[in-house]
Amino acid sequence: MPDKDGYVWWKGNLHTHTLWSDGDQFPEVVTEWYYRHGYHFLALSDHNTLLQGERWINPGENRFVERGGGSVVYETYQDRFGDDWIDTRLDTNGDLEVRLKPLQEIRALFQQADRFIMIDSEEITEQAHVVHVNATNLLDYIAPQTGENVEETIRLNIDAVIDQRERTGRHMLPHLNHPNFRSAVTAEDMIPVENLRLFEVYNGHRGVANFGTEGGVKDLDRVWDIILSMRLGVQGLDPIYAVAVDDAHHYEESVSESARPGRGWVKVRSKFLTPEHIVRNLESGNFYSTNGLTMANIASDGQTYDVEVKPEYGVEYTIRFIGTREGFDTSSEPYVDENGEERSDRTRLYSSEIGEVLQETNGHKAAYEFRGDELYVRAKVISTKPKENYFREGEMKKAWMQPVIPGYSYGEIIEN
Repeated sequence: MPDKDGYVWWKGNLHTHTLWSDGDQFPEVVTEWYYRHGYHFLALSDHNTLLQGERWINPGENRFVERGGGSVVYETYQDRFGDDWIDTRLDTNGDLEVRLKPLQEIRALFQQADRFIMIDSEEITEQAHVVHVNATNLLDYIAPQTGENVEETIRLNIDAVIDQRERTGRHMLPHLNHPNFRSAVTAEDMIPVENLRLFEVYNGHRGVANFGTEGGVKDLDRVWDIILSMRLGVQGLDPIYAVAVDDAHHYEESVSESARPGRGWVKVRSKFLTPEHIVRNLESGNFYSTNGLTMANIASDGQTYDVEVKPEYGVEYTIRFIGTREGFDTSSEPYVDENGEERSDRTRLYSSEIGEVLQETNGHKAAYEFRGDELYVRAKVISTKPKENYFREGEMKKAWMQPVIPGYSYGEIIEN
């Protein structure tokens, strides 16, 4: 229901895969899962492709069977959608082929005003530097671009999305996927990229290594604070916001549980459920990210930052306000591995003045009063309730609010 100002919190996932790339289910089955689980928007972001044109697959091929697809997945597709919907043919060897439906056809089954929309998306997947960029509400396919290094590669692919946006006049937005995947991207790679506005602070794919595997700064919350502090306090650049996604690849009848749906999502505050309004509010930071908590209120008038979680019986909550103050220690030193070697491919080690816990409150609501010298303040809620569909064992439900700059009201540039 809309609040008194006409805004609604819309639930959505920005990073999802299907048989169009390396997911293990047909896109209709994938979409149905999100629709039935109360999502309002979904981006099917397959690798280096838009769900457009004509594509046929043989569900019996090894590449589909090995990742949990094959005849069982096809049977699920048949049971859910029926032979009248499904298009099949025999190839030259007499083997069954099934047509993958493009997004424009899938929309006809699910889209409803103020209930559910589907957003064109692509995971632009660059292999040399392992840089993956999601492009939300894309119009035309973008080929991955490779630069001389990781930073340049991020910049080239982010700017390719921005260039298409400016050329077409269509609101679209890039975000950097899973920086810790194969420990490919450091904070220093991300800090100077002017057009980078969002990255994944939480990715539910167990193979992505959210918290790193090879040493260095493993916590993406810490990476976020480093980026915010250096961009705002040194570079004079815009803040970067953080999204949660599930990066789902495995669905019903899958043999794997490593990338199940429903592990992370965003809640976007917007008056209207359209791709353009979702993109604009994401870009403005008018959303929160979560792996299971629901927020009852997030508000700031530039003087006070108010946060309230929707409480569950028997669950305890810790609300942390995290930030960096002006004049912080900007020095850093390289990470040194167990062999005594400095590693330029790991985030550097920074002062504890970056990302301080400015206030911690036990309870389901809290308010932080700005002192005036904060570069930014962000809030994080951590609960004592374990997450059933977890990324890692022992994971608790939590939520991430976007950074607030002192003197600016939360969401004041939204819906322009």
